[in-house]
Amino acid sequence: MTLLKLSDLKAEFFILKQEKSLKNGKNMISLKEARKKVLSVASILNPEEVKFTFSLGRILAEDIYSSFDIPEFNRAAMDGYAVISKDVTNTSFQNPVTLKIIADLPAGKTTKIKIGNGCCIRIMTGAPMPGGADAVVMFEDTKEIKNYVRILRSVNAQENVAFAGEDVKKGELILKKGSFIRAPQLAMLAALNRTKVKVTRRPRVAVISTGDEIVEPGVKLKTGQIYDSNSYGLCSQVLECGGKSYRLGIAKDNEKILSKKILEGLKFDILLLSGGVSEGVYDIVVNVLKDAGVKMLFWKVAVKPGKPTFFGKRDKTLVFGLPGYPVSSMLNFENLVRPAILKMLGRNDWQRFKVRANFEELIRNNGDRTNLIRVKLTGENERYCVIPFPSQKSGILKSLVWANGIVVLPARKEIKKGEEVLVELLNVEF
Repeated sequence: MTLLKLSDLKAEFFILKQEKSLKNGKNMISLKEARKKVLSVASILNPEEVKFTFSLGRILAEDIYSSFDIPEFNRAAMDGYAVISKDVTNTSFQNPVTLKIIADLPAGKTTKIKIGNGCCIRIMTGAPMPGGADAVVMFEDTKEIKNYVRILRSVNAQENVAFAGEDVKKGELILKKGSFIRAPQLAMLAALNRTKVKVTRRPRVAVISTGDEIVEPGVKLKTGQIYDSNSYGLCSQVLECGGKSYRLGIAKDNEKILSKKILEGLKFDILLLSGGVSEGVYDIVVNVLKDAGVKMLFWKVAVKPGKPTFFGKRDKTLVFGLPGYPVSSMLNFENLVRPAILKMLGRNDWQRFKVRANFEELIRNNGDRTNLIRVKLTGENERYCVIPFPSQKSGILKSLVWANGIVVLPARKEIKKGEEVLVELLNVEF
């Protein structure tokens, strides 16, 4: 006879009580509270050093300061002639001034020649300003005749000159820790001679689809079977928000097979499972996760679509059990998994961009869950408006293909036709 410890009995009682309350429709957690719980246990990952050329799309894990001025010298901002501005005062097309060209100065070269009155130097953009010169006359405002140039327009002192440090000053903080590296940031790293840079390690995310009815694309379907769209959609979402996705394939509704897949997935930073988290006879995911040592933090969210959603943790691995319907799965990724990945990357701006627009139809939410309305945002005559997809069912994947935004409709509320709403924009990253 095996004796159970008091702690084991208490844990088992808690699980039974939790499952009983779930079956009675209780114990749902709000979407806001669910996200709060997720973010409270997600931790920033350690930094790693990479060549700056491989930093595009990564998150900076250090502050970047400049060790020198950019530019380091006064330089020509235009192609033309370096002049003494007083030599060309009151100059015009009708009243030109002729100067002698005493040298050429291309970019990347220097000269010790100093300009005196009545002289100039032909200069290219980026070349250091020669001694004595304080302005540049553009080629367009001149007419060259052999070794002389006729100036057809006056310039002020410092005109068409880029000054040392006008872009970046020595010691200046240029890129902050947590910045997303786009093309301009990468170009700046090159300009600062930062050949290596510290970035946050990308979260490694394992993805498993579950269900006897799920088969791989490319296989001929039998009656009752469907293709696995969830794992491919989730892997793509992981990549879109900066993670590294690892598709572990399909697990059938068999505890032994599923357990093996889950144990493999628990080696990653995040484990995502789709399907099998509801309360049907074949919904075995939650029990297998519990047996694998995953501590449940919530199960069921007061949101539509996406109610049957599990979240737990084992050691440092975050575990999400997402619904089987593709729309529910992908929307709860947006609401819960994406914020976790961004926090692990060192970002706190997980929220999507929002715009105000007028809702084109009357829509009601008579239920006790927050509704996520898939909408199309359009602009006409400087006015934004949104229309909902005709069907808001969880199984209509093409609604997400069609939609470019989400409108959050709280429980037991309505949106009147023409009412102004906030639209969360999809497919607009960072």
